[in-house]
Amino acid sequence: MSTNTSFVPYTSPNLGGRESSPSPSVSPTPALLACPPLGRSFSEQSSVSEFSGRSSGSRCSSGSAVSRRRGYVRPQGATFADSARNRDSVMSLGSIAHLQYYFARTGLLDGKGAQLARNKKKDSIDGSILDPANNYETSTVGPLGADLAQSPIEEESNVEDGWDDPDMLPPTVSTYIHKTQYIPPPPDTRSLRRELKEALAHVTKTMKEVRDQKIEKEDDAKFSPTELKAPSFEGQVDHDDILLPGQRSPGRGWHEIQGMHILDVVTLAIRAAKEYYTGHENPQRLSKVKTERQLREELLGVMDVLKRIGARNFAGGMKHDEISTIEQWASMVFDFLEKEKDVEAQELRDRESWQWLEGDWTADERHREWLFLKTFVEGEDLPEWTAACDAASLPTTFLRSLCNGLSLVHLHNRILKKSKRQYGEIKAFHTDTAKPYRAADNLRYWVKAADIRWETKLQVDVMGVVYGRGDEVWKQFDDAVLQWCRAVREELTKEWKAGSVEVGYRA
Repeated sequence: MSTNTSFVPYTSPNLGGRESSPSPSVSPTPALLACPPLGRSFSEQSSVSEFSGRSSGSRCSSGSAVSRRRGYVRPQGATFADSARNRDSVMSLGSIAHLQYYFARTGLLDGKGAQLARNKKKDSIDGSILDPANNYETSTVGPLGADLAQSPIEEESNVEDGWDDPDMLPPTVSTYIHKTQYIPPPPDTRSLRRELKEALAHVTKTMKEVRDQKIEKEDDAKFSPTELKAPSFEGQVDHDDILLPGQRSPGRGWHEIQGMHILDVVTLAIRAAKEYYTGHENPQRLSKVKTERQLREELLGVMDVLKRIGARNFAGGMKHDEISTIEQWASMVFDFLEKEKDVEAQELRDRESWQWLEGDWTADERHREWLFLKTFVEGEDLPEWTAACDAASLPTTFLRSLCNGLSLVHLHNRILKKSKRQYGEIKAFHTDTAKPYRAADNLRYWVKAADIRWETKLQVDVMGVVYGRGDEVWKQFDDAVLQWCRAVREELTKEWKAGSVEVGYRA
């Protein structure tokens, strides 16, 4: 849009008056002493829209061509930054154009930032309107007398809300791409054991080959006449043993190749052993065979041998004591696996002898739970469990043996070692329960551990049990012990039947 403005002859007191108007063919020039500068008064494309926006007429005429909301301008070829391309959470959102169009059409970010941000304080005054130099920009009447409209916040258009642009998806369509990352499950004990045996077998085979080659080479050097040397006298230097700088001794290249192969084989075996020790599903069984300290010392001993071999750059090959150390370690790991197999077989035989593991015990449920508790009682005589409602007097001998909480704490920790999820152990408790508050604390620890580990909420009047306040308290305590035994036994039985804890040697 162009604005044609006719100029009036100007008479200056210093320059003298002009007798006639300039010729129409002469290009217009800026007005003299104009304040503010009327740069937009040329007979060219007007820049009024830079300050006051479009007029109402032009806005109505262009409404059918484009629909905009709150100053939204569709980006052209915008892409994500390099830092954003490395993040799946950003790339899953789709394109920048679709995101910007979505927020522009829905208005979710209206007034949230940039030029569209609203003033937080309602009574605040914009300082720009107090500047006389900017008054012409905010006034509805321009310096040329034209009636100009203010810059709109939200433009209305005659275009319906329907989507008719084939180049872009509608803003209601989600471009989010959910990428499911596959995380492989941790290997089970059987897989770790198989990998360890394969690595140890490879180590044993490699060490046997190295030993045979070394013995054969020594025999050849002993009986071959080409290797015989004249005896050297004291002070005499054998020039064949002197190596110049950068010169390699005969056979050193082969020793380096052999040493690197040994490093690879033994390092893989050490890694397999470490993963087996740390990833075992039942570490308590490993501790029955060999302590963690002993296992660590064996691994460090083999690693020290590899360190010595590499420190001398594999010169002379491996020595007999180094070969023997690695072979002994592989043999000890094989023996460790066999002993663990025997321990597991014994546990399976013991489990088959447990009567409470199978059968229908509906008529005598407390006897079944009593057998269950007796299995994990070590060095203690557990009294018979008589129901509180059938007892002649309360507390019964069974409840009296558990009222201090110490036996229940020990039972919880022992049973926990047989479970797959070995967490929630009661580490701090009172062994001297002569004071009533100590027995009450033990009972509280037991109730809390039942809630955290076995996910069973028990209702126990702790102080009532310690001080023996009535038969109702003892009946409640008897029901709580029965509920706890049932929950623990069912979880252990489910784990054992599913084979999630004990992995047998079937291979």
